Amino acid sequence: MYSQVRATNMSGLGLMVQPLYVRIQDELREQIACGDLGPGDRVSSENKLASHYETTRQTVRQALAQLAFEGLIDRHPGLGTFIAPPKVEARLDTHLRQSFEEQIEAAGLKVSFKLLSFEQTQAPEAVCKAMGLKAKDSVYRMRRLRLVNAELIGLEDRFILAEHGIEIPLESLNTDSAITIMDATSAGPVDNIVVSVSASLANTDVAHKLELPQSAPVLLREHRFSNQEGKVILCGTAYYRGDNYRFSYTLRYDDTTASDLMGS
Repeated sequence: MYSQVRATNMSGLGLMVQPLYVRIQDELREQIACGDLGPGDRVSSENKLASHYETTRQTVRQALAQLAFEGLIDRHPGLGTFIAPPKVEARLDTHLRQSFEEQIEAAGLKVSFKLLSFEQTQAPEAVCKAMGLKAKDSVYRMRRLRLVNAELIGLEDRFILAEHGIEIPLESLNTDSAITIMDATSAGPVDNIVVSVSASLANTDVAHKLELPQSAPVLLREHRFSNQEGKVILCGTAYYRGDNYRFSYTLRYDDTTASDLMGS
């Protein structure tokens, strides 16, 4: 089924017909963007949407499936389809040295922490490898919850070189970002941060702390902080609830790279 909306194609040689499911998606997105449909509002049933657009339920399902994938709606069998609450979004810019907290607060939201533990312990094998330590070397392990506007969103699990962990005042662990904390130690300032992002399923411990069912989807951001000498001073993982967090990034070229690209 196709709508009556037509557009000239890129070559200008003919007309393209817009699929009706795309029109349905676009109109629902517009209603969400302008506030006609807000978080928790019920979306019209498949039957009503099919009748309104004079199409089949299959076409409506195709439109709603994409909106669900984008996180704009939540579908609950037997209950209906509802507008999803907005996700907390961290915007990463490869030219900016910003913490998660700075990214979120730039969007007008409030970040807070709940410290779970901070203790000296033997470095796990993976941490020894990441930080260039020997077996049985000790590190400080920090575990704390992250909240945005008092809503639980993530769990930090970080390992810090022992000589710098001992310098950290406990009160800062409830108020400051990891970057700010490390900048204040003799290792600072943090010169380089490597981040890798992946999707996973919450194990029993992570699920319990994030108040999720076991094996619920979570987003992992693994970090390595290095000082100006290139030494890794902190590594670890931040786990985020998959139902209320997303991130986007801006990739920028420096002037030299941009000019090289234009000249190639």
